[in-house]
Amino acid sequence: MAKIKILSADVANKIAAGEVVERPASVVKELIENAVDAESTSIRVEIRAGGKRLIHVSDNGIGMAREDALLALERHATSKVSRIEDLEQIQTFGFRGEALASIASVSQFELLTRTADALEGTKVSVDGGVFRSVQESGCSPGTHMSINNLFYNVPARLKFLKTDTTEMNHVTNQVTWAALAHPNIHFLLTHNGRTIHDVRACDSHLERVRLLYGKEFAENLIAFTEELPELKIYGLLGKPEFTKTNREYQLFFMNQRPIRSRIIGAALKEGFDAMVTKDRQPVALLFLTLDPETVDVNVHPAKIEVRFRNERTIYSGIVRMLRNALHKAKYIPKIEAPVEPKQTEAGTEDRATHTSQRGPTPSSASVVAGTGQPTPTRRTYVPPIPTQKPAEDTGQETEETTDTSQAQVPSTSTETVVQPPQQEIPEGVNLSLLDFENVQLKANLFKTYIVAEAGDKIFFIDQHVAAERVLYERFVNQMQADGIPVQGLLLPVTLEATPQQLSALKVHGDIFSKLGFDLEAFGGNTILIRAIPSPLPTRVAAQTVTDLLDKLPEAPHTDVQLPEVIDNALITLACKSAVKAGDTLDMKEMVNLIKELSEAKHPFNCPHSRPIIVEMGRDELERRFHR
Repeated sequence: MAKIKILSADVANKIAAGEVVERPASVVKELIENAVDAESTSIRVEIRAGGKRLIHVSDNGIGMAREDALLALERHATSKVSRIEDLEQIQTFGFRGEALASIASVSQFELLTRTADALEGTKVSVDGGVFRSVQESGCSPGTHMSINNLFYNVPARLKFLKTDTTEMNHVTNQVTWAALAHPNIHFLLTHNGRTIHDVRACDSHLERVRLLYGKEFAENLIAFTEELPELKIYGLLGKPEFTKTNREYQLFFMNQRPIRSRIIGAALKEGFDAMVTKDRQPVALLFLTLDPETVDVNVHPAKIEVRFRNERTIYSGIVRMLRNALHKAKYIPKIEAPVEPKQTEAGTEDRATHTSQRGPTPSSASVVAGTGQPTPTRRTYVPPIPTQKPAEDTGQETEETTDTSQAQVPSTSTETVVQPPQQEIPEGVNLSLLDFENVQLKANLFKTYIVAEAGDKIFFIDQHVAAERVLYERFVNQMQADGIPVQGLLLPVTLEATPQQLSALKVHGDIFSKLGFDLEAFGGNTILIRAIPSPLPTRVAAQTVTDLLDKLPEAPHTDVQLPEVIDNALITLACKSAVKAGDTLDMKEMVNLIKELSEAKHPFNCPHSRPIIVEMGRDELERRFHR
């Protein structure tokens, strides 16, 4: 007796259902794809009990005649593929010919459909894969499918479904992704009679995002379009400060098909690497258009994963496009904090109104005990101390007593503001900052922030992170060319290292040589530093070497790991070599720093992803003064 048998149609359908129908959301996905292929302009999805009790999907598409309605429920029946060559030019979404047969085999299924030119429609009822009835029925043009009691005849599958809330969340995701992929289609989603989504047809993806996620979300996106010979991308990228803790808002679409792709995910991470901190995730909606022959969408039964013919080209192309888009956006954070609302007290309207317009409010000043009135804060101006040696300024402030004319006010606080000696910035020092022409340097605040003015904008530039970005890109270019310049030390610097640090030096000594260090184990726990990279100050040489040793992995690096290891080392070297907050810069140094920053590839964030420039508009400043 033969041991090998041909499976019955019923068993085969249930096996196929196990591949195609994982949960209610899988059914919704397949039916929406069919509705899109049917040229629908409106798709309605009704869900009950998370999809366990009812999934009803209706559309206003082209519908089906009676013969097609019956064939659509057979396995491997499709109108979209007829030859093996067609798989290389797939333009539709549902094409495998298994969805309806698989769904009908594990549910109580009803299909109602009519073409626009037919007088009556067709109603087909299937129970667990068995045809129950076929009859004529009146209905609106399009297709309407009802799936009742999913997995009722496969209890082993039913018990693995999660709670109604969890299953509904998966359904909502599928409808959301379809709505994003097809903004020209109206989508309605309800659950237990409650509307979840009701988004009208839109002219753009950005408008669809606004309808789905809200106005604030949409306003924090940067839209861009980039194109290569083999790839075109329309993208909506979250501004660098608009990030999330997970990858939930990283959505990828290929030829209007929602997909998962490790290649695209890795390219997104690489493109945002210098803009987003390590513990945050960028927001990105990427819509890719490419030749169907260059991608295989048939590698997974659910058609959610794809395989690109040339993955390296796609990866490098997306990285380049993202970086170009971020660079063109020239995103600079703006100072636009909300103004505190006016606060008034009963019986003191005039005084309160005057205070809110001209002085500090009670929320920003201390209150005198028992009076309920704000305590005036006196600021005493101390003129610059004449000096011939500004470089020797200690930066310490001196205190002055307050004006005695205010002595009758109890509990009056005094705050002294000292004007430290500064190098005078001459008028007419004009230069370019990024694309802004005629930028004038105005001041250096707290020996940390360079203040510049351009038209109706004020820019605050952090001198440390700006120098860090400039040095990092300089080091990268030098590493790719002749190497980082080295300066020998007349007297070696000694460093007492831990056993772990000595082990790291032994394993990664070649990296220190690439960076411009000449290190020697001198016996015991001592390391001699005989040469350092030329931009690095000698006073921080020992600390820099220590930090690098602590950050290097214990095991030897591989050729794949080496670029990342060296890049992290260059970031540390740039940070240690850069001018610090509190260091005094003269006019020439500030001008040179701004010029070099304007020529950088990524001038808006340091290698650690901190912002370099913050912008404040003149209108915002005038709003603060109620002008």
